[in-house]
Amino acid sequence: MKLSIIIVTWNTAEITKKCVQTINKFLDNPEIILVDNGSTDNTVELLSQEKNIKIIKNNSNLGFSKANNIGLKEASNEYVIFMNSDIELMDNSVNDLLVYFKDKKNIGIIGPKFLNPDLTPQASVFPKQSAFNAFKEFWLNQKNSYSKYIPSTKNPIKVWAVSGGFILTRKSFFKSIGAWNEKYFFYFEDMDLCRKINKIGKDVVFYPQCQIIHRHGASGSKLADSNNQWRRLIPSSKKYHGPLNYYLINFIIWSGQKWQKIFLKK
Repeated sequence: MKLSIIIVTWNTAEITKKCVQTINKFLDNPEIILVDNGSTDNTVELLSQEKNIKIIKNNSNLGFSKANNIGLKEASNEYVIFMNSDIELMDNSVNDLLVYFKDKKNIGIIGPKFLNPDLTPQASVFPKQSAFNAFKEFWLNQKNSYSKYIPSTKNPIKVWAVSGGFILTRKSFFKSIGAWNEKYFFYFEDMDLCRKINKIGKDVVFYPQCQIIHRHGASGSKLADSNNQWRRLIPSSKKYHGPLNYYLINFIIWSGQKWQKIFLKK
């Protein structure tokens, strides 16, 4: 079962090199497709020295979704992994992920368990993003109703959404649903994808037996300074939720946090 692994990069030469090296270390001759979004560092020169790699050079930063779709067109295998440049494999458990996935025809996409660089668990699963679920978490204190969380299971489970930092899918299926939605430049494209998959009755699955390291935020760290990273979410969030829901959900979260502070003081 041959794999095509698509990695989008922009000015992240060293972390991308480490990502590719761990892929080649633990997987048997994968097809690695690196889509460079007009990097101005030495990404292309550095990565061209690695094995099993094909580099596509864009003239400018086309965004995460569009670059991934460009990479998908070049994938020669049916099984495709979309992987962030700030991912590192720890072992060959991606093979177990693939074996599990190949016979489950109703799974649209499947994702592994994320770990921080210190090997502590990292949240990578989302509940349905709705105003009602935001109210349950931020007003009724029902945890894991809206925010990203870590499932407390050692077995594969169906979830509403997984992080787009690492997903395995079938090329034929992914193309059939329109691939990545290119109206999202960066962020919320994975939420849009999972919502689409849920709507057509396919499963999104979390597979904790496969664990990978994710240097959270490293792949997009140069898009803004640390104090303004959160602002990058706003345009995509408005597109995903729609303006009315966006403001409603943010009001529920803000007011719920205020209420919790007042309640806890009593």
